Amino acid sequence: MTTSGGNLPRVAAVLAFAVSTLAGAGLAQAQQKVEVIFSAGPTGGSWTPLAASVSQVVNTRAPDLSVQVEPGAALVNMEKIRNDKADIGWSMTTVMADARKGEGQFVGKATDKGLYVANFYPNVWQMVVPADSGIKSVKDLKGKPVALPARGNTSLAAGWEYVLKANGMTLNDLGPKSYGPVSANAEAVKNRQAMAAGWFTVVPASFVMDLGSAMQLRMLEVTDAEFAELKKLNAGFVRHKVKAGTYKDQGIAGEVNTFQSPTVLIASSKASADVVYKLTKAIIEGREEFANVVPIMKGITPAEMAVDIGMPYHPGAEKYYKEAGLLKK
Repeated sequence: MTTSGGNLPRVAAVLAFAVSTLAGAGLAQAQQKVEVIFSAGPTGGSWTPLAASVSQVVNTRAPDLSVQVEPGAALVNMEKIRNDKADIGWSMTTVMADARKGEGQFVGKATDKGLYVANFYPNVWQMVVPADSGIKSVKDLKGKPVALPARGNTSLAAGWEYVLKANGMTLNDLGPKSYGPVSANAEAVKNRQAMAAGWFTVVPASFVMDLGSAMQLRMLEVTDAEFAELKKLNAGFVRHKVKAGTYKDQGIAGEVNTFQSPTVLIASSKASADVVYKLTKAIIEGREEFANVVPIMKGITPAEMAVDIGMPYHPGAEKYYKEAGLLKK
């Protein structure tokens, strides 16, 4: 008993050492996780929940990465990447084109830090007004109260401002203006504090569905002449048709001609190729999860996500696509 009892302190010490060693190993393993800052979207849009889905897919399939989602917007995201405050973020082809050329909102601050990772879905311009308003064109909005996206949002800069410019107008031609997230814009129109709301987003758009539950709507078409002017402003715009019946219950029965700019994922040129390689692999292989957030992504193929948009790929994404046979080596 004496001998056995005398060994207890030594056994306890060995056990304590083992526990501390294992704990230290666990801590070291946790410390090895690479944090990836994902700048997503504004409240009420599809970008934030989709970023959360991407985060979950990547964190599960690449456990050595830890993707952290932060609020953002297309222009904001590019600015954060330009200033090394984000690793990845949502963007649009039009924003990438402007940023690289130093045009639009990037005059005097051109950047090539935002590199292409993957294509996700069409980001469609949708401007709606109450059906009983008598507003049938953008020019009819002159002097009318409107609900606008927050300053710094692409839907304001490349949506409202460009559409107005294509019609020979500016924001100054509009009436009282309220700025805010998409949900606040919808509420303003519901309360008749504004006569129009417009955003780049998915089809069907949650704000149109929400607003249409309170009143019948009209979606303003973008004519061929307007689109020609828009293409002069930014070659990244693509013609788009909202299919007839998409918003039938909201009062929009027919087909609507508009335009879109594809939603893409970009990464900072400073993000390591290894990290972006793992992230790209996880996204492509886990792509089916994204349809739960954005139904339009149901059935999207690896080739569609890897499609060449005419912008430089991040080296990590390019490496994965070549290995997967999605790009020529």
